[in-house]
Amino acid sequence: MLDSVELITALMACRPESTAITRVNQAQELMHERLTAAGLHCTMELVGERKVLYAATKPGKCQDVLLNAHLDVVPADDAMFTPRVEGGNLYGRGSVDCFGNAVCIAKVLCALKGRASVGAIFTADEEIGGETTAAMVARGYVARKVALVLDSGAYTLTIAQKGNFAVRLLARGRAGHSSRPWDYDNAIDKLIDGYLRIRQAWPSVSKDDNWHNTMAVCKIQGGHANNQIPDMAEMTINFRFIADADYDAIIAMARELSGLEVEPGHCSMPLYSDEKSPALQSLLAVMQRAFPERKVGLGKMCGATDARHMKGMGVPVGVIGVRGGGAHSVDEFVDLANLEQYVALLVEYIRGL
Repeated sequence: MLDSVELITALMACRPESTAITRVNQAQELMHERLTAAGLHCTMELVGERKVLYAATKPGKCQDVLLNAHLDVVPADDAMFTPRVEGGNLYGRGSVDCFGNAVCIAKVLCALKGRASVGAIFTADEEIGGETTAAMVARGYVARKVALVLDSGAYTLTIAQKGNFAVRLLARGRAGHSSRPWDYDNAIDKLIDGYLRIRQAWPSVSKDDNWHNTMAVCKIQGGHANNQIPDMAEMTINFRFIADADYDAIIAMARELSGLEVEPGHCSMPLYSDEKSPALQSLLAVMQRAFPERKVGLGKMCGATDARHMKGMGVPVGVIGVRGGGAHSVDEFVDLANLEQYVALLVEYIRGL
């Protein structure tokens, strides 16, 4: 049986920051080596220069259950890649996001070898978009009954996540000396005016009532000198939305209200799974039995995971995850006991499908 601390430590030692393709490939090769040695059916696909591992309890791309976690991490200082175990938690970069979840999946595969139909995609670039997951799904690595992304949640089964895309607002004016503003056309003024017209038409959203479309300015740029009226200014707005039809409506609204050039970026569409599906209701029941002292429930996510790439499979998709905290921070940790609880509950759940 795989040792959780040893395998997380070995993965962490690869330092697989998302943009360091060679190091992410090393983490993929490490997991491939361990799971092949455990007798699982493994395939290493190449997506561009990135290696992506698929491992399964039986031969074939399509299994009853598809599990997913990623082996890339966000950047960190050197010290963050040396784990420490303290108070039952393992601290270090990627401990919960997402090595703990990846190791959980690896242990589930080993436990169910020859006893159930389960496959797993180990994503290579989730932190920068997850295109390797999308590519694997497009190549036929799918599920017959249910797909589960292990990323976050602990005591929540997430069944929906917002779509998101960025829009670039571009204002053009006429440059000139700042001492004569009446003679020129200030692009920054036009950008601010256009943005405010969008912002004023947007509903306010609170922490406690957040399942609505949202917007946030993330970048702004304009001007070159302290005494020159700029002829160009731009900003990037990130939109989060809950219904497919909202995508076109938001772009149309931005164009109409701002009067500026509007350039939409890549879009990730929202995901929603039927909470009444037997596969998800069964998982919810198993989670509640595993954590009787906790209030286990369904959730919706304002952020995004690789679950978005599984929308077209035609099966329920859920997001769960081993307990931890501090993802992307200097205090990132994974709860080692909870990791083992998740292995046990997933084995029970999958065998009961």
